[in-house]
Amino acid sequence: MKRTALLTALLCVSAGCARVPTVPVRHVVASADAPAFRISQGKGTATLLVNEETGARAASMGILELEGGAGVPEHIHENSVEMLYVEEGGAEMTIEGQVMPVKQGDAIYIPAGTRHAARIPEGTGRFRAVQVYVGPGPEQRFRKGEPVKPAAATSTP
Repeated sequence: MKRTALLTALLCVSAGCARVPTVPVRHVVASADAPAFRISQGKGTATLLVNEETGARAASMGILELEGGAGVPEHIHENSVEMLYVEEGGAEMTIEGQVMPVKQGDAIYIPAGTRHAARIPEGTGRFRAVQVYVGPGPEQRFRKGEPVKPAAATSTP
């Protein structure tokens, strides 16, 4: 019985249907405990809430905050879908060359392999969105930024 279970597990792992957990799953992550990083040439913050470091292996979630004049240069996530829910403010999103405004209450879906960028117009208020990657990994680029307190703890109304 043990041999069958071991062979089944090895086959499943080699076929990609399961991943061996490397960290315990944290079912609840307080934003006050989540790492945050300064991004967009100091005009924004990315707070990493749920990701592989909290035991989530299929997706990641964070908070993206950008000030007026900030931007996210055009890029592609080859293996990850990106979804955003705009909690506050607005932006100009460019997806596959098409410019479209987004505002509070909008949801944005960006399929894997799709060129996209964002710009917060100068003189506008703060942009704040919940950001989800299905197929985690792209959020790790934010770790290149300067570590700061979580956005929730440093935000101004």
